[in-house]
Amino acid sequence: MLDRVKILLRATNWVGDVVISLPALRAVRAHHPKDRISVLARPWVAALYRLLPEVDEVLVEEPKGRHAGKAGRAALASELRGKAFDRAILLPRSFGTALTAYRSGIPERWGYRGELRSPFLTHPVPFSRPPGEHEVYRHLALVAATGVPLPDVPDATWDVSDGLRRSARAKLKEAGVPDGPFVAAHVASFAHEAKRWPEARFAELFALLTAARDLPIVLLGSASEAPMNARVASLASGARIFDLAGKTSLPEVLGIVALAELFVGNDSGLAHLANAAGTPTTVVFGPTNPDATRPWDGPRPDGRPVRLRIVRRRVLCAPCRFTRCPLDHACMNGIPVEDVLG
Repeated sequence: MLDRVKILLRATNWVGDVVISLPALRAVRAHHPKDRISVLARPWVAALYRLLPEVDEVLVEEPKGRHAGKAGRAALASELRGKAFDRAILLPRSFGTALTAYRSGIPERWGYRGELRSPFLTHPVPFSRPPGEHEVYRHLALVAATGVPLPDVPDATWDVSDGLRRSARAKLKEAGVPDGPFVAAHVASFAHEAKRWPEARFAELFALLTAARDLPIVLLGSASEAPMNARVASLASGARIFDLAGKTSLPEVLGIVALAELFVGNDSGLAHLANAAGTPTTVVFGPTNPDATRPWDGPRPDGRPVRLRIVRRRVLCAPCRFTRCPLDHACMNGIPVEDVLG
């Protein structure tokens, strides 16, 4: 009997990228049904990977904790060396991920060229991406280079368990959200200020949704986004708003968006989670390119309809790489409430 191959998949770092990389992870699992797949992830996304049946083990890299600095990076390499992996597939394109895999002594190290990392990879893969191609295909192309067949239909869906839905309902009840339909929303976009639609327009949108359908609004986000949620709530005249910023784990957020009648928000990871769970999702795009980074709207393997709306205003300066707009933020300020309301 052949020994199981031990594969390390170095995960992407952000919530939306977790969802975008699902087709690649599932393709690896389909090609290696009996082998061991471990995922190395940052703390803020590790809990999501633990929900996935395709993953045998989740390892956590703590760049601001025990793996900080030169000594911490050496400790991480030592920990990985002790796992005796046969192959590493590095989804991020950073220099550091390649260097760590090299120092870990993993015999096969697959990753994209660039960032001066090729000397640390046994298999540096040329990186070329046609304009407008979705990020899903970037991850799929890398795993395909390792010999993994590409799926006929990329699967970026998330089957949210009954247990997770029950946990989410309990969290909503604890927050005072009444039973029945509700709107989930994310009015921030973590550290990317340029991707935020104006707070006053979110408030107007929530007021209109309340007037039209009397749906409670559940605001999601991190603890650092609570002040932004509070400002929006104070401006949303007549809306029933329940702020859960900083009060939920990411798995609980996944359960909440799966229960929602509608999700609306900026281009952020929570929009990807909502769409993956099959919830009707409206996303406001500004400085980023929806052709490449929108929630995946290809056919769902489960046959359910894809209900994704992208709202944007095309301007000459978008897409851009600014996290804070140095001009007039026309890509976001130019989107009226009526367009998002649909």
